[in-house]
Amino acid sequence: MIITTKSLKFLATTDILSQGGLGASTRPLAYLLTVAVTLMVYGNAQLMTAEQVAERPGSASSLRFDGTDDRVTVPYDASFPTEVFTASAWIKLAQPTGRAAIIARGEDDNSFNLSWQLYVTQAGALEVMLEDSNEQNYCYPLNNCAPMGTCTVTGNMFVADDAWHHVAVTRDATGVLALYIDGEKRAGCEGTGVPSSNNFQDLSIGCTFGSIGPPPDGVEPPIWFFSGLIDEPAMWNVALSDMQIEDVFSVGIDPLSTELVGYWPFDEGMGQVVADLSQAENDGFLGETPEVDSADPLWEVAPVSAGDSPELKPETFRLEQNHPNPFNPITTLRYDLPENSLVNITIYDMLGRQIKTLVNQTQDAGYRSVIWDATNDYGKAVSAGIYLYQIQAGEYLQTKKMVLLK
Repeated sequence: MIITTKSLKFLATTDILSQGGLGASTRPLAYLLTVAVTLMVYGNAQLMTAEQVAERPGSASSLRFDGTDDRVTVPYDASFPTEVFTASAWIKLAQPTGRAAIIARGEDDNSFNLSWQLYVTQAGALEVMLEDSNEQNYCYPLNNCAPMGTCTVTGNMFVADDAWHHVAVTRDATGVLALYIDGEKRAGCEGTGVPSSNNFQDLSIGCTFGSIGPPPDGVEPPIWFFSGLIDEPAMWNVALSDMQIEDVFSVGIDPLSTELVGYWPFDEGMGQVVADLSQAENDGFLGETPEVDSADPLWEVAPVSAGDSPELKPETFRLEQNHPNPFNPITTLRYDLPENSLVNITIYDMLGRQIKTLVNQTQDAGYRSVIWDATNDYGKAVSAGIYLYQIQAGEYLQTKKMVLLK
């Protein structure tokens, strides 16, 4: 039995200034402080402890993975980190029937090296696997694959309770690794294995891409698929500090950070493209291919209900400046709806000719977003230049400019 008390929900939004500057970028977050006695099943260990448990932050949307073949694919880029990295995400899942991959620095079909992946075990605990260039797997914090280094578990690692949790892993150049849940360091390791840098494969979210190298017993395990919800996966090419992880959990992610090489808010709510808001611009797509296929996870749009805190519902209509701007070829348009409205969002060129209709439907009140991939209504790419985007919601009408580069 877990007894919880709801904390004050707070709102932090991206403030994009009209003069081209960008304020600190965050997303609406809320969390619960839990006064509890929690049973942790972690391998054969059981631990009774009181922990802070996170409630899902207010968000436009997230992605639901079916645990069978769903995934998000991010095409390989040289910016993907291997030996030194931080990876994080918000997750919500019940106890899985097998291992459930959250984010994986994917398999290489030539070298068969995984580099690293963050996942949930069948027992519901958070773990990370590293694989070196010799195909040796190192599993932390239990260190129960190929043994390497030493680990100390200081908190509850259980996350499969069908509630939202923020999870993160860091590894620095000296081999120090740490695992975090809801902003709190729960395990630390030293002298860890070195992830393979001979890896030129795609990044995957919600599954481990390709085949996993042989574990110590020589038996090839199946691909690990996630069953549940994932939101705001991100990765950095540095090992963030304890304080920085706490900030990511409680405040949000700054897309202008130079160390950030992937940040997918999953705010689109529709379509095949997932935009990377980091400066690396590592955009991805749903499923195994850019086209619609059986491996596409489903968009889960967060409703605005009567039970939500008033501050999570906009007080006025608002159209934000698109981000990034300038862009090539994907940008995100954010807008606020204080009430249920018939919404139309249309792209025009500077001659006033209609280029594309992005939204034309009734939407519930809330913080919304939609992406434009620089194509017209016929799916053809448009030329570089200045474009107008206009929203009409009820009697509210607003137009802004954006710049497409080629």
